[in-house]
Amino acid sequence: MDALDFQLPDDPPPDMVAVAQLAASLAKLTEAVDTLHQQHLALADTVSRGSSAGPRKASSSIPWPLRWTDLDRDAAALVWAWLIDWVDWAVDRYQLAEEIPACWYQHPPLIEELSALAAAWHTAYDDAAPADGPLLWHERFARARLRLRDWDDYTRCRNGTHTDRHLDLTWPSAWREAAVLVADADLTNRPTAVPVARPQEPTS
Repeated sequence: MDALDFQLPDDPPPDMVAVAQLAASLAKLTEAVDTLHQQHLALADTVSRGSSAGPRKASSSIPWPLRWTDLDRDAAALVWAWLIDWVDWAVDRYQLAEEIPACWYQHPPLIEELSALAAAWHTAYDDAAPADGPLLWHERFARARLRLRDWDDYTRCRNGTHTDRHLDLTWPSAWREAAVLVADADLTNRPTAVPVARPQEPTS
C-alpha cells in the first residue's frame, strides 16, 4: 500500500484532510505524467521506425484530417509522427537545411506549409496518380521553396538556434464586431434575390 494511501477517520482534523487531498492530487499528477511519458515513447518509436523506412508513398498513409486545430491528442500524435518522418526525408533529399530552420516544429506557419507539401507529395506519388503528378508537385514545390525562404528570413533562426518571434502589432479586440457591421451595411445595399417564376403547367 502506498504511504499516502489511507482512509480518513471520522471527523478528521483539518491538517489530516489537507494531507489526504494532497495525496490524491499527487496520485493524479503521477498518473498523468506516466501517461504522457508513455505517449512520448510511442511517438518517438513511431518516428524512428518511419524514418528508417523512408516516407510512405500511398496517399492512404496521409493521416486525415490535417486540420491541426481539430486534432485530438491521438490524431495529433499520428500527424506529428508522419510529418516529422517526411520533413526528415525531404530536408535530406532536397538539401533544404538552408531553407528550413531546424526548429520548424516550433513555428506554426512552417508546420502548416510543410503539412501541405507532405500531403501533396504523397498524393503525387500515389500509384493511382497521373504520370505528370510528380512533375506538377515539383513545380508547386519550387514556389513553396520561395515561401520557405521568406519564412526563414522572418523566423531569423540560423544554424540550429531557435528565436522566438512575437508579433509587434495585433488587431484591435473589436475588429470582428466592426467587420460584422460593415458586412451588414453591405448587405443592406444589395438587392434582394428575385424569385424565379416556375412555368405554369398547361391546363387540360
